[in-house]
Amino acid sequence: MATDSKRQNAGAKVPVALPKGEPTQPAASPVPLDMALQQVIGSRIRVTTSAPNQASVEGIVYTADPLTSLLVLNTTSAPSNSTTSTSLAAPTGSYRFLPISQITGFQLLSLPQQPSELLNPAFNTIDTNAVQARLTRNISAQQAAQARLGPKGTTPTDQALFDALSRTHPARWVGNVMLISDTYLIEKPYTAATVKLSEGLHGDIDRMRKVVDMERSKVTLKLSKNLIDGKMAADNIGKVFTGGAKKGG
Repeated sequence: MATDSKRQNAGAKVPVALPKGEPTQPAASPVPLDMALQQVIGSRIRVTTSAPNQASVEGIVYTADPLTSLLVLNTTSAPSNSTTSTSLAAPTGSYRFLPISQITGFQLLSLPQQPSELLNPAFNTIDTNAVQARLTRNISAQQAAQARLGPKGTTPTDQALFDALSRTHPARWVGNVMLISDTYLIEKPYTAATVKLSEGLHGDIDRMRKVVDMERSKVTLKLSKNLIDGKMAADNIGKVFTGGAKKGG
């Protein structure tokens, strides 16, 4: 029965009356009523219904549902916000449900109002230069972060030492060698004893060796503390579960 009713509604064809003041268009063939109503979602229309409840109803089309064969009109004179075919939330107002099968015709009074942000070109302007600049900065930052990573086989201690030195000196990797201030080379195993000057350059190598020794001691101590803290936390968690099991037993 529902399918037959839907076919009857879809089969009904009506002429559409355009708003006054629109340019005269060539006469068009009547279109199915439900399809015509779906094309005017968001527009203000005046609907005429058939007897025995013959009436003329004016409102903004919220939806024309083909499944239930119902037309939903917002009969509020001035809705708080406009309705479009992609609206996710219904505007506030008074709604009226009309069976499409009882509609004999409708007149299009006005087209949907465009949101204010669509009328203001400033809201739709994209600064391509700013977008490109931000993209370039992000790529550069990613490349810099990648360059700070040591080669394959670098231990957490060695990487932490490089990061510590790079906070106070320009630093980069050259193969598996740390190059500090473009002057000092630190080779594996990255201790004070393996610090040397780049060929043909001069610098305070004794001071750099002291810096490397100090930073490596700090890094080793910090990593050891983190390891101990992690082990203690794991032991405490284990005691909680073990204690709970004994108590429950």
